[in-house]
Amino acid sequence: MGDIVPRCLPISSAAQYVGLSETAFRSTVAPSVRPVYLTPRRPVWLKDQLDKWIDARAGLINQTSEDDLMDAITNN
Repeated sequence: MGDIVPRCLPISSAAQYVGLSETAFRSTVAPSVRPVYLTPRRPVWLKDQLDKWIDARAGLINQTSEDDLMDAITNN
């Protein structure tokens, strides 16, 4: 069997994953990407959400298009 690739990362690993210090991660990424709490005191960040944040920062995705798609799906 191969190595298990984590789907979620604690703050130290999440910060390293996006190439920032923990302090920069807290001030830059954390306000935009909400953590998932595995326990009341254990926040983790989903890798796919961090990837979307990076893509948005790089201009690779248009947030408005995603919002329009979600509105169409939910009939809002």
